[in-house]
Amino acid sequence: MNWFRPTEAQRLLRIAQDTRLVELRGGFLRTTFDPGSVDVPVDFRPPASVLELAPPPEDLFVKILNRIVEHAGTERKAAVSAINAIQERMGVHVEVAALIQARALGVEVSDLIDPVRESVLTRSA
Repeated sequence: MNWFRPTEAQRLLRIAQDTRLVELRGGFLRTTFDPGSVDVPVDFRPPASVLELAPPPEDLFVKILNRIVEHAGTERKAAVSAINAIQERMGVHVEVAALIQARALGVEVSDLIDPVRESVLTRSA
């Protein structure tokens, strides 16, 4: 419905999972309540403030970002922009996009692959 950019939609999904409004069952995302019991106005549009409930960025992202900035000598803002572009293009978690960018720049991040995998799986479960 074009309410949010892909990265924002991922944050919204994480909020919905964290607050137990939805859960992953049998490989499908399901509500934990009866959607028929909710009256939604035809012109409903969620407020942008709903994204403020998202947890702060993971330390893993910051670790990867710091390594990229140190290795490539780029500005933090440019590195974040490149990571965001990968995330939006590929539809992956921000930590995964950061790993992809780091590897493309030759930054050593092999020690963070398993922690990122665990983090993503935990959020997807």
